[in-house]
Amino acid sequence: MITKIEQAWIDTVFLALVVWREARGESVECQTAVAYSIMNRVERPSWWGKDVQSVITKKWQYSSMTAPQDPQLSTWPKSESLSWQECFRATVNVLNEDVKNPVPHADSYFDISIPNPVWATDDKFVKQIGRIKFYNIDMDVEV
Repeated sequence: MITKIEQAWIDTVFLALVVWREARGESVECQTAVAYSIMNRVERPSWWGKDVQSVITKKWQYSSMTAPQDPQLSTWPKSESLSWQECFRATVNVLNEDVKNPVPHADSYFDISIPNPVWATDDKFVKQIGRIKFYNIDMDVEV
């Protein structure tokens, strides 16, 4: 059985990987928002999952982690990569709650390079940061 400290490191690495795959090249604010939106799902356990790994590996939720045709599935950061270091640092700051959540209650997002998903309605919109639009589709939590 792994310890809480070991689990915290596992969560950090997996969360940082998603942030890197989904938001590298975006601002630190956007990377922070991606990490917080994932943590918002973790904090409201549901069909999405109950912890970092189950949330980020839920089929079709994070294309960079589960979509069979997504080229990100075989893309891995190099330790010396500045974008990896930046995403890792943003993730640590989120997990330590050292930075404010720029997208309170947001639990979903998409990049503007794709058509709007059916769930991306005006009444659920939270904020756009860079190329990513954030939404609160779990309307049990008011924005």
